[in-house]
Amino acid sequence: MRLYSYRRAPAIRWGVPVVLCASVLLTACEEDNYRPDPEPGEPTVTETSAPVALNQSTESYFAAPKIINYWPQLADQAFTGSCHFGNDEGSGDMLVQTDSNDRAVSTAYNDCKLSYGPGAYSLNTGVVNYGYDDAGNLVKLSMEEFSEELSFGNVHQIVEFDGTIDFPGPISSPPSYLANGRYKFQALLSSDKIVELSFQDFQVQSSVSGTDIIQIMNGGISLPDSDRYLTVDTGSDGLRRPSGSSCAVSGTLTLTAADGSYTSATFNGEDHIVVSVNGVAQPERTCDEYLAFINH
Repeated sequence: MRLYSYRRAPAIRWGVPVVLCASVLLTACEEDNYRPDPEPGEPTVTETSAPVALNQSTESYFAAPKIINYWPQLADQAFTGSCHFGNDEGSGDMLVQTDSNDRAVSTAYNDCKLSYGPGAYSLNTGVVNYGYDDAGNLVKLSMEEFSEELSFGNVHQIVEFDGTIDFPGPISSPPSYLANGRYKFQALLSSDKIVELSFQDFQVQSSVSGTDIIQIMNGGISLPDSDRYLTVDTGSDGLRRPSGSSCAVSGTLTLTAADGSYTSATFNGEDHIVVSVNGVAQPERTCDEYLAFINH
């Protein structure tokens, strides 16, 4: 079974360890104007495309949190000038703007590269803007063509985001948020994994019950290499998932295309998952079988 951890994990940037919080997932989208007009011909969601759609939805649970993870250390680098740390071999530069409370409100990276030793480095480009409420809580991240390439040990990845993430209050773990924009993730070592999707008013409301995470999701996500969007809906009860698992234990996830075609996954225990495509139910799957199905 593929696991995703919601525990705090160490990351290294600017030559020092930084502790990040990783986790997931807010309510209904009021407008459907992100949906393109239906196209003639074959429905968007079929038995062939359903696994792709479900996989794209699963990836969306973890996409925004990857971006959210960056804000603590990026905001802390409130200095302007060349990119280096101590005696490292950095290159490029950054420009930071601060407010009257000396908080970073904007950081522009110009090929800002920090070296931590042979083969270990981070490379940032783009602009990150920060918005705060009256109490000083971060409530908005806006990124303009932001990209970070990170190479360290057995990690070599690129995370890109161009868009906004809004928070209903102080960022919690797991987070609640509203995401709009384009996201791309590349793992460049053994898996060569690439995830690309766009968010349209993708809202996630998260809560914790014991060791389970409850996720209520609504809004739009794109299909790979397509301008078609699917409406994500988990209903008012959401999905309940153990914090160390990729499979929910209760709830139904439904993905609907603009042409009315749809697929759903109903979870009745982690190893009792039923996928339906346009109302036709498939045989029950275990969690491992479901993950293999959507990742084939």
